[in-house]
Amino acid sequence: MARILLVPDDALGWQDLAAQLARCPGITAVQLAGNPATAAQLGVTWQPDLVLLGAGLLREQLDPGLRGLVQRAPSVLLAHALPAQLLAALLDAGLPLRGVLTWVDLDRAAVPAVAALLTQSPLPVAGPTAAAQLAALWREQVGRPRLSPVEQRLLPLLAEWDLTYAAIAARMGVTPATVKARVRRLALELGVPAGRGPVVEAARQRGLLPP
Repeated sequence: MARILLVPDDALGWQDLAAQLARCPGITAVQLAGNPATAAQLGVTWQPDLVLLGAGLLREQLDPGLRGLVQRAPSVLLAHALPAQLLAALLDAGLPLRGVLTWVDLDRAAVPAVAALLTQSPLPVAGPTAAAQLAALWREQVGRPRLSPVEQRLLPLLAEWDLTYAAIAARMGVTPATVKARVRRLALELGVPAGRGPVVEAARQRGLLPP
């Protein structure tokens, strides 16, 4: 038998989710905290078995009491989507989460099964939609070359077609020959033929430059 504490962000649907969870077998009580401070207090007085945390709360520095709650009780992040910015904020926060779900993962038919899995299994959990988004982000990040600070500075200049190699060299404080050598190195890293055009096109395809 489990008690679940919901810590909502500004997304819609938390009241409905609380009602659905309260009807699930094995759930003895569901609390919907009005704000992070109330959630932190309930974490001490009520001692939930599971915490569902709204991802929007990570847009700002996490309340210290709420951070303590997440560190004490098994907690799952609930988000509409998992963009890179959210995952970066999650990593910066250093929260020991049990899992990640999206609202799509919690449609009405799935709520009982998800609730049972979250409260009965000690394993980390990622809903199907959350897992797909995480996998796509993983492929994007792993497949993206890691550029040096110099290369990160050079790429946008290469994309300015009105700039000659000499003009780029002057901006970077190097010789045109050095710029050309760095372009050849970038071409090798990106797996394209040597040349400014292929390097810029490949960088845009990899997300290293804006489209």
